[in-house]
Amino acid sequence: MNKFIYILMFLLSANLFAQSSESIKKVVSLSARGITPIGIFSENWNTGGALYISYGWIYSKKWSVIFQTGYNKYRLKSASKYSDAPKLSMLPIQFGGRLYFLNGGIKPFFEAMSGINFIRLFYKEGDTLVDERETHINFQIGGGVAFRLSNNLGIEAAAMYNSHLINPSIPYNLTGFEYGIGLNWIFK
Repeated sequence: MNKFIYILMFLLSANLFAQSSESIKKVVSLSARGITPIGIFSENWNTGGALYISYGWIYSKKWSVIFQTGYNKYRLKSASKYSDAPKLSMLPIQFGGRLYFLNGGIKPFFEAMSGINFIRLFYKEGDTLVDERETHINFQIGGGVAFRLSNNLGIEAAAMYNSHLINPSIPYNLTGFEYGIGLNWIFK
């Protein structure tokens, strides 16, 4: 519970700081990403897809803070131990930031995010339907390039390492690479 209170205090202070500075820009992003699992998770699950929506503040020409949520879904490999078309999905809620390396129309960046994931695994084991729901902490690190098309519109390409800090002994250890593109609306 203390971690939640600290996170909430951080978010509120970031919001107050954002409202007190006139040079700050707000960004709403919509991105689509492919996911390639690695580690134990790749034994049963094939590539997946994710859609994210995020809201953030660009504090300077080099820094931004981001809040993000989305939906991830994974496909099963044909040689998996699961049967009867199981479903694995995830709802992430994350926050983090970016460091931009250049100013101007093309901006390479490094990004770090952390948060929680609400995970659901639904499958049939014999005659029993199993519906597992768990919540886990996650983190993402990676980078990309943001391209500014106009004063209010931009696109970006990114690649991230994603780990959901799940015990590797369970069959759906969610660790993998995300890669995709996004569309950014920038406003004051």
